[in-house]
Amino acid sequence: MLRMENVNALYGKSHILFDFSIRVDEGELITLLGRNGAGKSTTLSTILGLVPNVDGVIEFNGASLVGMPTHQIAGMGICLIPEQRDIFQILTVEENLQLSIKKGGRWQMSDIYRLFPRLGERKKNGGGQLSGGEQQMLAMARALLNDPKILLCDEPSEGLAPVIVQEIVSTLKEIKDSGIPILLVEQNLKVCEKLADRHYIVEQGKVLHEFKSEDFFTREAIAAKEKYLSV
Repeated sequence: MLRMENVNALYGKSHILFDFSIRVDEGELITLLGRNGAGKSTTLSTILGLVPNVDGVIEFNGASLVGMPTHQIAGMGICLIPEQRDIFQILTVEENLQLSIKKGGRWQMSDIYRLFPRLGERKKNGGGQLSGGEQQMLAMARALLNDPKILLCDEPSEGLAPVIVQEIVSTLKEIKDSGIPILLVEQNLKVCEKLADRHYIVEQGKVLHEFKSEDFFTREAIAAKEKYLSV
């Protein structure tokens, strides 16, 4: 599905990712874990062709992404849900969604309003009138309407109330269960532990550890979490 192998990424003379290797297989939800500045968001940008200087292997379904323009990468079904959400503030919820519909896609407006009933209740509200949690739901809904083959999610629970985080977790689980693989950048370990098949721990642009979900509470994993993820 998605593979990065020995990837190095640079902004000018700043070396950000070092021999970076991860993979996301069909139907998996994979987390990238690390402190702020560890290189997690840069990993997503590198996959999307937004980092100017990259070498190594980045493949999606066997096709190389290195050097490919971002719009072509997006056209392959690689879809980002950005940390900033980037919804159109002056458009209504429904208008935001209509702009994202991909003809022939598996997700339709009826699916979205079933998955996010709160958006159905607020479909005539402007994007700028939504709460942070509702804006996150709208960002996720737009991504689904674009018929993604894989989702890249950047900090979806950041700044949200616990009850909204639980809704986001349930939604991500349903998306995963539908067969869409997810690469999740997330600081909330409880969220990651509920959802992920595998975890990568990243520090200073390097992958230091990989753990399967069933191994994430072993002595080695607990020591790695305390060393690289604790504040």
